[in-house]
Amino acid sequence: MIQKELGPPAVHYLSAAEGWLELGNVTEAMLELASIPADLQDHYEVLHLRWHVHNRLRDWDSCLEIGQKMLDLNPNRPQSWINHGNALFYLGRFNDAYELLLPALEKFPEDEAIPYNLACYRCQSGDLSEAMRWLQQAMKVGDSDRLKRMAVEDPDLKPLWTQTA
Repeated sequence: MIQKELGPPAVHYLSAAEGWLELGNVTEAMLELASIPADLQDHYEVLHLRWHVHNRLRDWDSCLEIGQKMLDLNPNRPQSWINHGNALFYLGRFNDAYELLLPALEKFPEDEAIPYNLACYRCQSGDLSEAMRWLQQAMKVGDSDRLKRMAVEDPDLKPLWTQTA
């Protein structure tokens, strides 16, 4: 699907919304996103930022809806799969998240975030050996030192470190 380019003023509203979100003001971020013309509300970048605003609000149902729309409209972007999977994960649907994201690994074999998230999903569902396998896969694909630092701080992987400590 070829998307209409985000030009002025939409790109400025999007930038302002990003700024407000970085400052922690989700209300202003939502107002800026609402100012984007209706024909651009389903643009990938707009949906992606809207997903993050709802993530900040811990509004998992909205994240799930937005993630599904991202995946429907942009299946060739790994973040569409990841956002939708993470929404399922945040709703406690760990196995659903895993089943959704697993096919993305074949589509995007060089994306370290996919096996990393699969590790989180398996870890939270109690399959620690598979979680470790996915984490090792992520480290093969990406920057292993950075991923190791990230993993030891990630509360989603805490059961893994408790088990291996």
